[in-house]
Amino acid sequence: MLNLKKHKFFNLFIKKELYPNSFDWGILMLRVIPSFYMFYYHGIRKISSTRSWEWLGEAAMSLVGINFGFTFFGFLAAFSEGILTWFVLFGIFTRLSSVFLIVTMFFASIHHLVEGETAELALIYFTIYIALFIFGPGKYSIDKKFLNKESRT
Repeated sequence: MLNLKKHKFFNLFIKKELYPNSFDWGILMLRVIPSFYMFYYHGIRKISSTRSWEWLGEAAMSLVGINFGFTFFGFLAAFSEGILTWFVLFGIFTRLSSVFLIVTMFFASIHHLVEGETAELALIYFTIYIALFIFGPGKYSIDKKFLNKESRT
């Protein structure tokens, strides 16, 4: 039988880390790229237009039977996508910011599913922010640099 561990080519695929700090570089990319796109394609529009906050809140909260505070809940969604994405991008309070984004993407996915639309993008972001919540900000973050938090706790 062929022992794949003895072949250098296959070692590339079964090593724990490809190179030193590859985990932390991966977490950095997972923080930066999706957070930038979330801000650019969703957050900037929502945070800059206070008129959309009531619609955002009503679209999500009425689905779960909450019929008050639509502007406040819309603001939370806009704040998550427009401000907290930058926190995640730079690794500032990453886990706390991820919780807000996870909840926002959960409600966004429910809204899209109820409307008969695809919730794929909201669920992809949901999954990314769950992973960031679990793994933390990584070594290359402000949390690690200034708050001296462990990258893998």
